[in-house]
Amino acid sequence: MKIARLYGLKYPNPKSSEAMILYHLKHRGIARRDPAEHSRKATKEVVDAWVKRYECGESLRQIAGDEFSPVTVFEHLRKRGVKLRDKVEEAIRFNTKHHRTQFNGSDSDREYLLGFVWGDCAAERHGRGVRIKTGTTHPEFVNLFKELFEAHGNLRSYPKRAKVTPAEMNLEIDIDGSFEFLLMKKAIGHLPDLTNSGTVLAFVAGFFDAEGCITFHRKGAYSDFEVQMSNSNGELLAKIQAALEELGYHPTLYRSVDDDPQVGHKTESVMWKLALYRHEEVKKFLAEIPLRHKEKVTKARLALAHMNSTSVLDSEGFPEGWRDYLDVVKRGCDRLIHQMVKALKKPDSGDTSASGDVPD
Repeated sequence: MKIARLYGLKYPNPKSSEAMILYHLKHRGIARRDPAEHSRKATKEVVDAWVKRYECGESLRQIAGDEFSPVTVFEHLRKRGVKLRDKVEEAIRFNTKHHRTQFNGSDSDREYLLGFVWGDCAAERHGRGVRIKTGTTHPEFVNLFKELFEAHGNLRSYPKRAKVTPAEMNLEIDIDGSFEFLLMKKAIGHLPDLTNSGTVLAFVAGFFDAEGCITFHRKGAYSDFEVQMSNSNGELLAKIQAALEELGYHPTLYRSVDDDPQVGHKTESVMWKLALYRHEEVKKFLAEIPLRHKEKVTKARLALAHMNSTSVLDSEGFPEGWRDYLDVVKRGCDRLIHQMVKALKKPDSGDTSASGDVPD
């Protein structure tokens, strides 16, 4: 029929032109092509190779190439019982510029990520995937975010002005839909299940890495370490409090109006704080919580070293090494802020590469 159209053969019935071409082909001894010929060329060995290529992620069109049709490949894979991918998902995957990998962690990994996102990240649906966003002035937080998510998608970082500091680094990444469990933060009235003692500490560790702090408390002749978590979601902190009480802790939950002198005015935003003060409970908490934020891991190590020994305080009244490490943290934050301020002054400051160096 295409040959008939090419030569301009027109008949009242389109089939007549096809019949005319077929008549001349037969008259000249030109055999018609067998429509099943391609299918018969697909030997067992060829189909075996197709199965392996498909399971490795290649599309039907890639496998078919120029020799076969995607439909032929499809039919052979279906006959072999291969579980075929959704057409829409396959089209999205094939046309996605940056590769995304699925979540394949343990239950503890899942709960840690959930606690981390509940603590200091925004999670939203983006197409069929999930977009995670946050901002920070701490280099070790940047490193932790990269460690948690960078292998699963394309990480973007860019400078942004902040209320408390001159600037901060914003981090953003689009990841696979298998991370959909991180979207539960947006569900109204939904709170994570913290009844499983095996994963409670994993969730609390993620939340603490995002929103917790370890401080050395001094009041007159008394001094000791305490741990604290802050958030505007008092209902969530109350649930964490109940979960920790089930594990034998006695945390204190209270609310305060956030009044940061660096902002220059009272923000009137209600903040909830959950704290542990008892010496033995602080020791137990720092010893068993699986922290990943290197800054907080170092602080926990220094605090435990002091609490487990009879070491004296230095001339300024701090445990050995504590004051020095706080200075290291401050210098790292100052360098990151300085870098972000410089980037904001550039004409193309709307976006910077995530591959840029992060201060040590």
